[in-house]
Amino acid sequence: MSTPRTYRGNCHCGAFVYEVDTPDGKDITSASECSCSICYKRAYLWLVPKTPVRVVKDEGLLVGYGFAGRNLDHQFCGKCGTTVIAKSAMFPAGMGINVRTIQGLDIWGLEIKPFNGDTFEPKYVAPTFTGEDPAPADFEKDGKTYHGSCHCGAVTTSVRVHGSLEDGTYPDRIMECNCSFCRLGSVWIYPTTSQFALTGRDNLTYYTFGNRIWQKLFCKTCGVQVGSEVRPDMSEAEVAALPEAYQQHRAKHIDTVPLNLRVLNGFSVKQVEAQRGDGWGLQMPQYVYP
Repeated sequence: MSTPRTYRGNCHCGAFVYEVDTPDGKDITSASECSCSICYKRAYLWLVPKTPVRVVKDEGLLVGYGFAGRNLDHQFCGKCGTTVIAKSAMFPAGMGINVRTIQGLDIWGLEIKPFNGDTFEPKYVAPTFTGEDPAPADFEKDGKTYHGSCHCGAVTTSVRVHGSLEDGTYPDRIMECNCSFCRLGSVWIYPTTSQFALTGRDNLTYYTFGNRIWQKLFCKTCGVQVGSEVRPDMSEAEVAALPEAYQQHRAKHIDTVPLNLRVLNGFSVKQVEAQRGDGWGLQMPQYVYP
């Protein structure tokens, strides 16, 4: 009889930590990618274990979110926004886990098995952007405007870009990153504040970590990560205490609003080829798994 292999996972801030076994003792080499609206926006990669998930630590911060038939209770950390698990009577052990939260797992090395969840009824209806579209001065003859949202519609966005994301004429960076947070599945573009508009800011939660220059923006209701921004509340003393290279980084990006392409409605990140960046190796201080 083979010895089970134990994997450990957690939300980013460490408020929720779990362990799960693979009964056959084998490594996790594949995951299921569902194309339904919530799994896409949250970038879930699923493992549905046959044995119960053991909760090692739970500070009571998980927020549940359901929609449509409410067959699944999607749960994310209310502090850091990490989408960790989903509970459902359909699963053998009552729970599925997002393998992006498993410690030390090579996400980019997994075999991805597609599941066509977007074919199920009722069809998702994307929320409508209700704000004023950005109109940057240098985009009069060039560019395209895209609308997006979190899943529940409490937060909506609009972004104006040069060229078009679909046809390869977009001239700027499109990035995936394997840092401790971005490995959760965001795909990034980097508009300026004049190119970007957002409604529902009161419905966002903000999360900072590491050097604390950036804050992540996610919907407090459905957990979808919308984007990032340089923290506007950093004091002069905090900025001065940063290493010189980080001070320069902050000054360079003070007008940048990284946007998660997964929030754009009517668009798929599979339509673009993102550059992969080794944020795990470059970002300091190094993240420590709980």
